[in-house]
Amino acid sequence: MPAEFDIVAGENRRLVREVKELRARVDAVESSRWWRLHPRLLLRRLRTHDVGRNGNEDAAPPNAEREASSAPEDELTARFRAEVVARGSFRSDMVSGNFALWEPIMGELEGRSARILEIGSFEGMSACYFLWRLRDAHVTCIDTFAGGRSFAALGSDVSGLEVAFDRNVALVDGSRVRKLAGTSTEHLPVLLREGKTFDLVFIDGSDLALDVLVDAALSWQLLESDGYLIFDNYVWRSPLGEDPLFHPAPAVDAFLNLVGDHCEVSFEAQEVIVRRVDAPVAEPAPS
Repeated sequence: MPAEFDIVAGENRRLVREVKELRARVDAVESSRWWRLHPRLLLRRLRTHDVGRNGNEDAAPPNAEREASSAPEDELTARFRAEVVARGSFRSDMVSGNFALWEPIMGELEGRSARILEIGSFEGMSACYFLWRLRDAHVTCIDTFAGGRSFAALGSDVSGLEVAFDRNVALVDGSRVRKLAGTSTEHLPVLLREGKTFDLVFIDGSDLALDVLVDAALSWQLLESDGYLIFDNYVWRSPLGEDPLFHPAPAVDAFLNLVGDHCEVSFEAQEVIVRRVDAPVAEPAPS
């Protein structure tokens, strides 16, 4: 009997040690920079805060995209609409609500002959904005101009995309555009072999998780130090179903788990904005 008590007591001590270790790990994660900045966790905490404050879940905004779309239009976006969109061939507007959010980045890139890479151009609205806002920037655009599975599921009209793109960028300055028709998996490795680098990469192509992950990994290698990587559609609700493979967010999360110590992350409306840094970001000193 004493031997059995010793075995039980030893097992209890082991379990107590494991519980303490697990608690220490949880505390370390929750106090880390990544936990504070992780877009999905931040969104979850903000939503929980709103529910608790208002007393019911329905009072919380259904998604950040809707909240952003209700914000008043800023002066620059209004000017862009009047000078470019009104004269262009745009059947849809999926990105202009983000232009005001990009302004701090545009301010940094202004006057620097910035090199911008855009994965997913559709009719060229974001490319036109980059050209219009940054008068000396050069934009490389990758798109199949054939739509994708999400567009097909929604029944969207994707005819004539490339013709519309060409006409729209020509309204601003087509000479500063390098158009690469085809998939990102075709063209990103070529850009790497050419030794190209970019100050800003805007990922707005395929919404399938594995495609987003590949685009992110290759774009990171093309991104300058202190450059910006913008993921669009982080909170995209795919018409293809609930399988994580149909959504960008799991891919963005997986990518940021890898590079989280080498970047600064912010979450704006439906976008995740990543600024690359040379050295791992230091943890703040405990107060």
